[in-house]
Amino acid sequence: MESSDAVVQGTSNDAAVSRESAARLGYIDDPFIRHFVKRPLRRAPLINRGTHSRFDGVQRILRQFIQQTQKDSQGHACGQIVVLGAGMDTSYFLLRQQGLLPCRYFEIDFSDITAKKAATVYRSSALRALLPEDTLVAEGGSELHSAEYSLLAGDLRQFESQVVPKLMARGFDCSEPTLFLSECVLIYLDPQHSDAILNWITANVAQAGILTYEQILPTDRFGQMMIENLRARGLELRGLHAYPTLQSNSQRFLDLGWHSAVAVDLATYHEQLLEPLERERLAKIEFLDEWEEFILLAQHYAFTFAFTSQSSHFAHMDIEKPN
Repeated sequence: MESSDAVVQGTSNDAAVSRESAARLGYIDDPFIRHFVKRPLRRAPLINRGTHSRFDGVQRILRQFIQQTQKDSQGHACGQIVVLGAGMDTSYFLLRQQGLLPCRYFEIDFSDITAKKAATVYRSSALRALLPEDTLVAEGGSELHSAEYSLLAGDLRQFESQVVPKLMARGFDCSEPTLFLSECVLIYLDPQHSDAILNWITANVAQAGILTYEQILPTDRFGQMMIENLRARGLELRGLHAYPTLQSNSQRFLDLGWHSAVAVDLATYHEQLLEPLERERLAKIEFLDEWEEFILLAQHYAFTFAFTSQSSHFAHMDIEKPN
């Protein structure tokens, strides 16, 4: 039987397969995700539509952050991005291809995941060409180090003792505006461990923002079915009952003294925050005859965007603001 850690790590492959499906069909523009998927599958239309909204929301906040942290006419940015549980996420390569990058970009995950990612990057000439020239392979192939981009192996349950020292060693600066990104990661941790991460950020990073994407609503019929299906695969959403609603997800940050926190479910994002022309484009890719099921599914996933201080870097950012 697989360990619970191994099962959780497997979710990064599931996410990559869904993203590759959406990219191949034209829902999203990600030419790099195919390098991380050995056995492509065509996901159902409702999964592809949800993957698009998830991708769009994350890219919206990443681009807003970089725009807000640009400091000179050359477009150099002063901020940092830290991806917690990065998996096979390709955002760094997408941003670098477009010349949109902060000063430092960090990705963190289990060593088995980062080793696989590092090897994949070096096997692909397209990905390897986008690495900074000073990139070095480290820690037996499980990490990549450069002044701009670092792929780091670490267990988020040991954030302060294991992950923070690695961040500091790679140039993390607590005084710089920093955006943390967590997609379906904190929810797999016991609340004591995810709270410890947020407590450290609160105490040490004066200008911090975070975007999370997590499951919500565990107590209705669909939520119970979602939990049962994941449990059958050996997956436990350990933080779901501690933060089960939109309100509790935003209140989590406000209780820590953060300046602002807004949560929006994926159904609302799709229906109200995507541009009408974009929804029309999506409708032409595939016919979605499971509309009610899609809305029900999307109501059980949510973005939360929060920030600690009303600095100009974050005050002008908004998950509800179009790109």
